[in-house]
Amino acid sequence: MNGSPPTPPRRLLLIANPIAGGGRSRQLAPALAAALQARGLAAQVHWTTGAGDAGARAAAAGPEPWDGLVAVGGDGTLNEVLNGMPDPTRPLGVLPVGTANVLALELGLPRAPAAVAAMLAHGHTRALAIGTAGDRRFLLFCGTGLDGAVVHRLAAVRTGTLGKRKWLGPILHVVRRWPRFALAATFPDGTRLDGLHSVLVTRVRNYGGVVRLVPGIDAGDGLLHVLCFRQRSRRAWLWLGARAFVGRLRPGPDLLVHATTAVRIDGEAPVQIDGDAGGHSPIDIGLLPVRARLFAPPPRGGH
Repeated sequence: MNGSPPTPPRRLLLIANPIAGGGRSRQLAPALAAALQARGLAAQVHWTTGAGDAGARAAAAGPEPWDGLVAVGGDGTLNEVLNGMPDPTRPLGVLPVGTANVLALELGLPRAPAAVAAMLAHGHTRALAIGTAGDRRFLLFCGTGLDGAVVHRLAAVRTGTLGKRKWLGPILHVVRRWPRFALAATFPDGTRLDGLHSVLVTRVRNYGGVVRLVPGIDAGDGLLHVLCFRQRSRRAWLWLGARAFVGRLRPGPDLLVHATTAVRIDGEAPVQIDGDAGGHSPIDIGLLPVRARLFAPPPRGGH
């Protein structure tokens, strides 16, 4: 993961989801702003008012003189800010207050406002490859099939704030009905894998904050890791899930893994992008030619 020399910011816009973390962001965002101001930085909080507002504010901030944007919320809020940014290379930070906080777990980002303020004030950034799913950007993953169906079900029944327990109902709903998807993945070298039940394209190894995907996935390698699932039965799916839960998920007859720069998923199935509903396949997934610059702690021994 490439790092750039620290450029301490002077002005930061905090885009905060007021219902993130069961409403904890209402205290954490002002605390972060106060901690930044105590360090001599100008910090302003924008409270989102509903779906799409974080992206709209990030878009409006394009010509404004901010040295970076900071998402206060979960992975969905961060994704919305990233998608709204006219320039996706503008420095981007996060105060993780969501359900899974996958990116924070993957990169070891701090969660306490004082620690996040210290990290932001230092100005160190890491370069992260940006995935594309159709016209949407993502930093984590794009799933087609079963996990897409779970996310779509959650979006249909969700009310109020989100917690990990609220995922149980949608998961059980999908497992009981066990939809049959027939997908195919085609890679730039012409390789085509047919007979797939689900396809997960990921930039990170941590999934949902609770399971570990196959070894060899590195958020800093600039590649898309495509996990192609061929299992057809509930039992096989639950077995793979159990192995992932204990960190022992491995490629095999039911799970084929490719590292690539692009993939096309054919066949009709629900799609999720960074944990939010993202339409349906077919879908083309690739990488932007530029990288995001994420505020992150400097490497040990760094300055």
